[in-house]
Amino acid sequence: MSKSPSDKQPQEVTKKYPGLTEKKPVKSISVERPLHSDQKTVTETNLDPIDDDTVTPAKQKKSRKKPARPKAKQTNAVPRSTAKPSNPAPDDHIVLELPPSPEHRKAKRRKVLWIWTGIILTFLTAGWAILYFSPILAIEDVSHEGLDLVAQSEAEERTTGLVGIPLPQVTDRKVTELFADNPAVDHVTLRAEPPHGIVVIVHEHKPIAMSPSGKQYVVFSDEGTELAEIPSKRAQEFDLPVVASASDVTDQEVFDTITAVLGSLPEDLREQVRAASGTSIDSIELELSSGKMVMWGNSDQAEKKAQVLEALLGLDKDEAAEISEYDVSAPDFPVTR
Repeated sequence: MSKSPSDKQPQEVTKKYPGLTEKKPVKSISVERPLHSDQKTVTETNLDPIDDDTVTPAKQKKSRKKPARPKAKQTNAVPRSTAKPSNPAPDDHIVLELPPSPEHRKAKRRKVLWIWTGIILTFLTAGWAILYFSPILAIEDVSHEGLDLVAQSEAEERTTGLVGIPLPQVTDRKVTELFADNPAVDHVTLRAEPPHGIVVIVHEHKPIAMSPSGKQYVVFSDEGTELAEIPSKRAQEFDLPVVASASDVTDQEVFDTITAVLGSLPEDLREQVRAASGTSIDSIELELSSGKMVMWGNSDQAEKKAQVLEALLGLDKDEAAEISEYDVSAPDFPVTR
């Protein structure tokens, strides 16, 4: 029986390539050096031998496209996570620097802010200490304002000790203490005029009445406190109501009632009062600059009495011409005479 060409072809191939008939498994060994380790990793794979002479170009092309992935069995392998490097080479160290987190950036900004704040406060403190203790801003010139009841000579005498003191050391409270025993002074404020000047502004209690005392006049507050004693000529500049009778001054209760009544009057109405007097606390009388009298009574209902009196003073001139006395001691029932 004749052999077909297809049967002859395998025989010719096997004769030409005898290695194809021997299919013996061959062990291939590959050696790898793990990272950071001098120990060798041996991989043993079972691959069929491939004869380069029996592989056709088509098979080589196919094998390149889909390489085989043999199952590997490792022996004497050292895990990378537990392997300790022995004399690692410099090139083996790879450091990746990650960007800082938002919390880290915030903490860094706060740290920088605190540092700069401390520096600024240090400079400010040092600068203030220099100005506070240094004679650079020492006071050389002291001037005064607001002096009506306090004499200029007295104010200069009380503030002469300020000369030579550094300006930052002088405060309103300290200067007010220099006038503490003067009843006319309420408080004192300062106005600096660098580098060596200062203005002492004296705030006095408001006087509401005065009483003759020899050739001078004593000025009183609305609480009946004696503020100052001034010459007659100067007293005319104040244009204050005069407590006419000396007996009113000696009777402290009556005098306090008079000053309380004058202090309760509105400014425009008090300017029209020329004098005030009284024989008792319930019979206070006011003399107006027009010469007319006002029966005020005691110090009760002062605001209502002032409103009624202003209304009566605003009457028509013809009606007002016939009035010589206004009685507002009972403000609900005023009387004119």
